[in-house]
This record gives sequence, structure tokens and C-alpha cells, in this order.
Amino acid sequence: MIYRIRQFINGINAKIYNEDKIFIEKYLNNKEQELFYKLRLSEQRHSLNVAYGCNKEMSANSTLIKAALLHDIGKISSNLSIINKSLVVISIALKIKDSYLPIFLRQALNYKLNHGHLGYELLKNLVSDEKMLMLIKHHHYPDDYMIPEMQVLIKYDDLN
Repeated sequence: MIYRIRQFINGINAKIYNEDKIFIEKYLNNKEQELFYKLRLSEQRHSLNVAYGCNKEMSANSTLIKAALLHDIGKISSNLSIINKSLVVISIALKIKDSYLPIFLRQALNYKLNHGHLGYELLKNLVSDEKMLMLIKHHHYPDDYMIPEMQVLIKYDDLN
């Protein structure tokens, strides 16, 4: 519960600084940056925090860092505002059936559950790095794709 409250406060107070922009430019090409900056500010900050954590643990792994920056890119067209995301998390915690949720929350829930696959679909024609695409696609459902990079990505995604 405290984790979710901290996440909410961090989302409200999210900012991007010049050193963040330099970090983004180091790892993402222009088209990827364009997509990154379409994310809500709170998602940009979250993705940066995940990437910084991954960078600490596996600094030489540019594929992982790039995947960390883009792992939530499937949320670009979503209605996952901070409030809607909070309502979705509460509905999941309370085990409320999807059919009882209003349409806007069902849509938000769909994005929350499927943004990895949506991100993969968005990026697959822009990115040739198959490993990076798989990290993005499977970061919430790694199943048979639990490689060391995935473990690090999941660790820092969960911490942020």
C-alpha cells in the first residue's frame, strides 16, 4: 500500500531535467525519442528511473537501458492518467470483475494489462533489436523469456 502511495506522489511531482534529456538522447534515436516524449510525464519519469536502475546494474548493456526507457511505450494512447491508474490498481486489489467496471476503467485496465504487447506492436517496425523488443513485450509476463536482462528490468520496474 505504501508503495502505491509513493508511486502516486511521485507521479504527481514528476519532472524531467536536462541531465535526463541528455541520458535519453544517448540511448534513443530521434523516432524513439519522439515516442518517449508522447508518454505522460509521470510515465517518462518512471521509465527514466527504471533505466537509471538498470544502468547501475548493467551499465554496458545499451539494449537493456533502451528497453527500460521504452518499456511502457504501449501506454501512449491510453487513458491511464494517474487517477485512472489508481482506480485500476484498487479494482484489481479488490478483485472487482471487469464487467462491473465503467467502460473508461475497463479501457484503462486493458492498457495496464496489455501495454507490453502494445509497445511491441508500436516499435516492431522501428526497432531491429529483437532482444529489446522481447524485453518490452514480456516485461510483465516473462514466462519463457526470463533472461538476466529481464530480471533486472522487472526488478527496477517494480521498485519504481
